[in-house]
Amino acid sequence: MTIKTNPEQLDMLKSQMDEANQKSHFVIFESTEFSSGDNLRLITDYESFKSIREAHADQAKMQILQDIVPITDNLAKWAIAESKAAHQNDDPEALADLERYTNAVLKENFIKLNQN
Repeated sequence: MTIKTNPEQLDMLKSQMDEANQKSHFVIFESTEFSSGDNLRLITDYESFKSIREAHADQAKMQILQDIVPITDNLAKWAIAESKAAHQNDDPEALADLERYTNAVLKENFIKLNQN
């Protein structure tokens, strides 16, 4: 399933994201598990990153790869996918969309993609 939006909806969402970006900007970070060495690149806002890093300090090293992520169509679609995945966390299509758009944002920011 691909996120279905029209250009007007995307523009409105990007405008809302731009406003939110003024309070706490988006970042791309990498989490590396201490136990396995597995890593994953994720997107969130800076305040959430700080909370996540603190909550998992004993389990993983977390570092920002890109501070201030440009608000693009892919980032807007990532936000939609992230919201759907949060509300439908056992839905394989929602999780696949989140993975797809996370990687799309990583790609447009020249950051190594997450493996499938």
